[in-house]
Amino acid sequence: MSQKTIAIIGFGWLGKPLAIQLKECGYRVLAGSRNDNKVKEINDLGILGFKLSFTENTMDSDLSDDQINQCDYLIISVPPSGFENYAGSLENLVKAFSAQTRIIFTSSTGVYKDIDAEIDETSEIIENHPVYVAEKTLQSIAKDRLTILRLAGLIGENRHPAKFFVQRNSIPNGASPVNLVRREDVINSILIVLKKNRFGETYNIVNPQHPAKGSYYFQAAKTLFGKEIDRVAGEKGKLVNGIKFMNQFDFAYEHSISDWDAFKGSAKLT
Repeated sequence: MSQKTIAIIGFGWLGKPLAIQLKECGYRVLAGSRNDNKVKEINDLGILGFKLSFTENTMDSDLSDDQINQCDYLIISVPPSGFENYAGSLENLVKAFSAQTRIIFTSSTGVYKDIDAEIDETSEIIENHPVYVAEKTLQSIAKDRLTILRLAGLIGENRHPAKFFVQRNSIPNGASPVNLVRREDVINSILIVLKKNRFGETYNIVNPQHPAKGSYYFQAAKTLFGKEIDRVAGEKGKLVNGIKFMNQFDFAYEHSISDWDAFKGSAKLT
């Protein structure tokens, strides 16, 4: 079997370790960035870095037409911040690639309405959420070439939302369940979608641990930052389940959201 080529758009906290893991798994990896220093960093890792910038009206890339057409997969992992028209910009990006390229889009469980209920992939959506608008736009173009991964709150090395609550000195809506996922499990979920070649689907990617925000963030703040913060019960909220993905792929989340040693560096408040 010939080596598959993957282009990653978004070489940040998730995209960088993902690109490294994909390379180690034998894929030919290309990664794009708007930043010259980031492109150099990508190349220094033995990954083909290329300069890329795109809006709904423009598309500038160092890749040749041949390189673009050779991409078997495109992984889009860029947030809506920084784009005037997020959906239109992603549409322009996707249209630059081959009509045979398969796409993984890292969306967000934030597209669901915040209701006191258990949420699955068929639950009520915030229709005007920019990430959901992008989902619908990409689906209209790529159809069954697109798989959407709705990621819960991302946590891992140097990243834990307890820092935010410590800075506020309170945990609102403490009765609500947490919906989180470790970066390592997100990478594993992407790898399995590629391995099984499962496209045309939408999945929630969220750890099955859902402690109440009050107890979870209180413990996180105490353990990671040495701070005790106020807990406000508030209203309950959504619990997002990832059962569909777990069942279809016999997937197990390997990394606990309460493994405090995994969040080294998170305790820096500045």
